[in-house]
Amino acid sequence: MSSLIVFHHVTPQVPNKLLTHEEDIVSTLAAVGITYTEIPVQERVNPGESDDLLLQASRSQLDQLQADYAMASIQLLNVCDERGEGNALADSLRKEQRCAAKQVVYCLAGRGQLMLNLGEYIYGVVLEKQGLVVVPADTAFWLDGGENPRFALARLFETAQIPDFEVVDGDFPGRFYRFDQF
Repeated sequence: MSSLIVFHHVTPQVPNKLLTHEEDIVSTLAAVGITYTEIPVQERVNPGESDDLLLQASRSQLDQLQADYAMASIQLLNVCDERGEGNALADSLRKEQRCAAKQVVYCLAGRGQLMLNLGEYIYGVVLEKQGLVVVPADTAFWLDGGENPRFALARLFETAQIPDFEVVDGDFPGRFYRFDQF
């Protein structure tokens, strides 16, 4: 089950709100222009499997999501660092960034926390298998998988090419507890 943690930007280590019911998560995010839903994963996949295997197992469902949300390209974020040895992809995702295209983030397996910086408040969506978030273009965000990240996410974009991401200056994510420290 996914959850939502809301922080005020001046108190990044003290949650303002913790929501665990899907209806509450949906309505809270909808109030700030973010769509959240849960769509059951059709084929079981595991973080760390090859991207080709993940795509093969998930192809029909990802094609359907592309059609449903008018998305044109797909990127897999596939991380399995159970020993805590470090992972360059997970480290890069932990930096606050934004892109000029709307994106759909869909969790195929594992879990991670998608942090959305919406100005005064930061919304931390704990994405677990079947969680889906629509992130508007130019929204600052980062993805935290914790000390031992283990997740397989599909990011779908409205553009034909996977867009460039602009890293936001500073270390705003460093002011927050890591995903697995909560």
